[in-house]
Amino acid sequence: MLRSIKFILLVFLLLSAACQEKPEKKAEQFARKQMIRTIGLSAVNRSHIEVHPSGVGWLVIFRDANASCVEGSFWPGACRFGENVFRDVYACVERDWNIRQIGASGASESLGPEDLCQAPLPGATTAPLPTAAPHPKSSLRSCY
Repeated sequence: MLRSIKFILLVFLLLSAACQEKPEKKAEQFARKQMIRTIGLSAVNRSHIEVHPSGVGWLVIFRDANASCVEGSFWPGACRFGENVFRDVYACVERDWNIRQIGASGASESLGPEDLCQAPLPGATTAPLPTAAPHPKSSLRSCY
């Protein structure tokens, strides 16, 4: 009887571990939720979203967002020179589940494949990417 219970618990543990989302998917969902407030729901929905590993966590690119200053609240300073349109927008989701850096390309150019997120300082230890869910009170801070 005890052996059966242990076996059932082991199977349950293995199944629950296999069903957890990958960190890349969590980073995408976290960035999506934050960027809806920043660039607007329409821009996020029309984007093709890419997630790439980065020196600080993940680089999440919203390709072909064509985000305009009219649709979203944007980050401070992004729309100070008129009604701009940003073709691609990116967010850097860090290992501590914060976004401290966002940026964009102009209307006619696409973001390149380079890592746009800030890398850790030389000599800094690189922690493994987290597997835990994002902290619910994480804030969006901009460095635009």
